[in-house]
Amino acid sequence: MKFFSYIIFRAFSLKIRFVPFAILYISSDVLRFVLKNVFCYRNGVIKKNIAFCFPDLSPDQVKSIANSFYVNFVDIVLESIKGFSYDPKKMISRYRLTNPEILDPYFENQQSVIILSQHYNNWEWGSICLGLQTQHHIVGVIKRISNKYIHNFVENARSRNNVSVVNADHAAKYIRYHKPNKPEGIVLIADQYPYNKRHRTSAPFFYHEIDFHSGTGLIASWTDYPIFSIDIHKVKRGYYELELVKLVDKASDSSPQEITSLYASHLESLIRKNPPSWLWSHKRFKDDIEY
Repeated sequence: MKFFSYIIFRAFSLKIRFVPFAILYISSDVLRFVLKNVFCYRNGVIKKNIAFCFPDLSPDQVKSIANSFYVNFVDIVLESIKGFSYDPKKMISRYRLTNPEILDPYFENQQSVIILSQHYNNWEWGSICLGLQTQHHIVGVIKRISNKYIHNFVENARSRNNVSVVNADHAAKYIRYHKPNKPEGIVLIADQYPYNKRHRTSAPFFYHEIDFHSGTGLIASWTDYPIFSIDIHKVKRGYYELELVKLVDKASDSSPQEITSLYASHLESLIRKNPPSWLWSHKRFKDDIEY
């Protein structure tokens, strides 16, 4: 069954390779209508999450953010699949890092860096072309996909163009013991809900103390690396500008809790600027909200 699912996925990804972006977004509008109005995909979860973070909004305002979220969400799904077969050098014109020079002094000093990302706008294209825009070798920490065939395909697709990946289960060992040949930019997406209670740490987030995954702050604090956030701003459909923002100059000078709190505060500021851009469809506040 998993292999059959993989065949369907590969057939769809090959088909979408030849679809122009203009047609892709027409397809996205149709799929979004079906997903939202026919299947009501996670409609309750999305609205509860938004209302939880923005308690002062009216039901109509929450609904408006949810509607815009669906547009952004389906675009990202289709963009991500198309990205597996899209020319990375052409993609740079659509996914541009605006300040790569901020990393140059660290590269010249043979200094690796931590880059914290989030499920905000199109985070997937970073694994395809971010490495072409930095001198640092990009290492993405990824979660294993349950379908091993799809996982292997996605892992191979991400491991090129000055980018490699490491499984999240092995990230701590990698960072503590790996000796890179050139400075690395280690990318961690840190806004997943931590289902394992042993790996939770709380931080202020939208008027609440919310559980974040403790591993990110812990792993970062083991290093002497500076910590950056990579902020992904949507210019228009299919076009993004990325900005590296320094959060910490030397990770070992901060506790894991402090690093997590800085990340949570910065993430909140991004979401407040453009609420529909965050991935509201996942259960992010399980212990604080009744789903």
